[in-house]
Amino acid sequence: MDFQLPKLADTLVEGTVARWLKKPGERVARGEPLVEVETDKVNSELESPVDGVVTEIVVAEGETAAVGAVLARISDGADTASATEVEKPAAEAPASPGGGLSSVRRRIAERMQEARATIPQGACVREFDLSGTDRQGSWTAYFVKALAGAAGKDAIGVAVEVPDGVVVPVVRDARRRTPAEISETIADLAERARENRLQPADVGGGELTVTNVGGGGALMAFPIVNPGQPGILAPGAVRDGRCFVTLCYDRRAYDDWAADRLLARVGEELATL
Repeated sequence: MDFQLPKLADTLVEGTVARWLKKPGERVARGEPLVEVETDKVNSELESPVDGVVTEIVVAEGETAAVGAVLARISDGADTASATEVEKPAAEAPASPGGGLSSVRRRIAERMQEARATIPQGACVREFDLSGTDRQGSWTAYFVKALAGAAGKDAIGVAVEVPDGVVVPVVRDARRRTPAEISETIADLAERARENRLQPADVGGGELTVTNVGGGGALMAFPIVNPGQPGILAPGAVRDGRCFVTLCYDRRAYDDWAADRLLARVGEELATL
């Protein structure tokens, strides 16, 4: 059977084979990890859909393939004599056009360049008073909860920095959950992101994103809107109970007034938590 690259996220169009976990001629069990694939959304171990023997590696390590492309072929194991003969020889790695960037960071940069060129982005900023908040969990969790309530959305992405770039896993059912529960979920997603254990379901379907730039001490930032989403919320560092919060938005989804009203509602939601 042909083992194809699945659509690991809503907007995914391609992925790069990072490492094959099986070689031609080796037996693989259904559900056993077969290959590690890197994308700008998530790094995933793809599992074999069947029991059998790997007969051919079609896409070598380091090569990029489109969604739906055949990555390998798996037989039922009846004839494996020539399995090792069809493995593609390792190609010499081409010089990186990205100035030494990893393949993940290069894809992120390309995606952000595309977003900058195609999304008419606006931004608004407000200062919030958080001194009255009895915090139980991370500040990021409070902003996820407040944004979900203000926008009427339940699937909020959270930007997580990993060694090779940034991934955006999604917090589900954010409106009905408490900040403490959301904080636990974010911690779990972040840990799994840094260990390359996120699954495709963890990163798909985000309706808005929160990126806590204040976690690194920044007072304010203007992140680029993720393609396919209408906006991204960027809370800055909390100083003396106050912080600046930026909402960057796609002008095709919100005009300036609507975006400012949304940001104001985020503040109102925070005041109730």
